[in-house]
Amino acid sequence: MKPTAESAYCWDTGDAVTQDWLPQSVTSSGDADNDGVWGTNKVILSGWGQNGTTTTDHMGRIAFIDANDPNNLKYRWVLPVIPLNGGTDYRALKSHMGGMVWYQDKLIVTSWEKDSDNNVMYIFDMKRILQATVNSSAVGKVSGGWSADGYQYVMPAVGSYSLAGGACSSTNDDSRPCFGSISLDRSSVPDSLVATEWFSSGGTEPARIWRYDFSSEPGYLTTDSSSHVNASAAYETNAVGLQGVLSHSATSGGTPNFYVDDARGGVGQHGILWRQNTSGATAAANCGQDIMYACWGQHTESMSYWWSTGRVWTLTEWAADSAGHWTGTDHAIPQRVLFSVPLSSIDSSLS
Repeated sequence: MKPTAESAYCWDTGDAVTQDWLPQSVTSSGDADNDGVWGTNKVILSGWGQNGTTTTDHMGRIAFIDANDPNNLKYRWVLPVIPLNGGTDYRALKSHMGGMVWYQDKLIVTSWEKDSDNNVMYIFDMKRILQATVNSSAVGKVSGGWSADGYQYVMPAVGSYSLAGGACSSTNDDSRPCFGSISLDRSSVPDSLVATEWFSSGGTEPARIWRYDFSSEPGYLTTDSSSHVNASAAYETNAVGLQGVLSHSATSGGTPNFYVDDARGGVGQHGILWRQNTSGATAAANCGQDIMYACWGQHTESMSYWWSTGRVWTLTEWAADSAGHWTGTDHAIPQRVLFSVPLSSIDSSLS
């Protein structure tokens, strides 16, 4: 039995085919509050990382998606930025955008990328989104006002968390982790942020998972007397190449299940979705007897659980190749999609 999507959406034409930007992460107003709305609106956020080869090509951007009408999703781009010089200037956030969690009025974004903001989780305030006044390719203060590389809106960071001990390493699982995907667990007590580290899906290193508790201060993690954020739990999996992690328990404060996806990189290969806990792992969802028939999206990225609807949201990274052809086995259908699957359907496929 395969997990069945309840909804699926393609991006606008330019975003659907660009190789310059890759969709990586997802969170929503379903994370932000139990009722699933921000004010009176349903909103989905999708983080995209710039797919470049130089240090100037590593910006991140966020699609703010109006999800009030499920038949007519609309979005606009916001550029996350880092304040400079006491807030008198800013620069672009350099990030792969592998993980985002929107909790209450704060947005936490991972920032690990070669030659960029190394292993920092930045905090953004959802009430502080500013409009650029100059349309140019620059980012920051310019003659005549403020520019954002042609984008209309910027979101400045208001804080950050960095891993103690220095730069991260993706060499092995004994090093300081390079955080890839993060997600929110509302079934834990207290609510918590769950993070996994990034390793190549073609490698052999098993990924570790950490849990960090949220504090009573809206949107911030719990700190000790030294302002350190300590993990409340840590696990080592036997899974390689994890791109997304989701933790959920059927009962509040109960034993959690971890849903993890492996985004295999081969053309035409679907991702692999596993469910595991401290007792073991359940075989991947598939449509046949061979693992090649895994029933998950092609190169799926992070996952987010919309608490009030019971849906798991995720997105795929694939797009057209340099010749303009769709990747994958079916060249007539775009493979870059944002979609949701009921958690109950996932559980049924893994039972």
